[in-house]
Amino acid sequence: MTIPRGALAALLVAFPLAAAQRADASTVLGSPDATATPDAFACAACPPGQSLAFQQFALRGATVEAPEDGVLVSASVSARRISGVDQPKVALLRPAESGVTVADSVPVPVSSATGETSDVDDLHVPVLRGDALGFLFASGQVDLGVRAVPRPDGAVQTFSPPCDPCGSDGGTGSELLFSAVVEPDVDADGLGDESQDPDGGGLGTNWEDDWYADYDEGDALDADVSSAAPRHVRRQLRLLKAQRGKEGATLTLRVPRAGDVSAAITLPSVRRTGAGPFLTILTGELRVKHAGRVKLKLRATAPGERVLGRRGRLRTKVIVSLLPAGGPLKVLMRSARL
Repeated sequence: MTIPRGALAALLVAFPLAAAQRADASTVLGSPDATATPDAFACAACPPGQSLAFQQFALRGATVEAPEDGVLVSASVSARRISGVDQPKVALLRPAESGVTVADSVPVPVSSATGETSDVDDLHVPVLRGDALGFLFASGQVDLGVRAVPRPDGAVQTFSPPCDPCGSDGGTGSELLFSAVVEPDVDADGLGDESQDPDGGGLGTNWEDDWYADYDEGDALDADVSSAAPRHVRRQLRLLKAQRGKEGATLTLRVPRAGDVSAAITLPSVRRTGAGPFLTILTGELRVKHAGRVKLKLRATAPGERVLGRRGRLRTKVIVSLLPAGGPLKVLMRSARL
């Protein structure tokens, strides 16, 4: 199909807004990389014997509040053992009228004296939209790894549990090196749909094939055309191949003329029906100097890295656009298995 050139701005604005809506996919709360080497420790100057909790409430490039209800399935923390045997806890913090409440918590075994990453898996902690993470520990026994980030980024809150609700104070310039994975739980059985529930949340094991069953436009990739094909056929924008790679994906396209090519690969936000808005997992763009076959490399978005790192082959929607100089915008949509 073709879209008038004047509609380009509206299309480019609307698409990322739609992709940012509800996305029923796993979310990493907290540090984007809890395995990073700490620059320092959060409580190096704290008197021993205090009961403390740290919460990251703002960090650029990170998600610090659960975007939807789900299940916390795993957690990671970079922490060091100073003394004692008490295990710290990753806590689920829930907004309250004043501060937050500790809705639930799970112990994390910490034994390293140097701040190595400790993990805990196979968790089944219910999460509500708006919940955040906290790390609870006794000063002098355990300490939490942190990295310095440019101020005013990296806002942190600290408080002393137990409390209900918890008062807090603020700070900036620190990335707390702990995180947790929250997965959707469509059928509310307490199992994360992506890694724990064998039937994908009641959707069936073939849901990725099923959600495109009623999609009429482009259930197969396009066939290539020769230079002898009729002019109106050669002027079509075609997606010939979609291939997943280590650093993203590559699309093989047939473009009818020079111009700016861009593409996005998406997953459905409402998996039960395959409806949008869609989660954008890969994007790329390229300036094409002449008509013919071209290869467009796509890089993963932050949510895409998480999905692609945990999932095998995916049934996706591919949106490709070509903006020729002085011509109307051409857009095609195809389904593709990556």
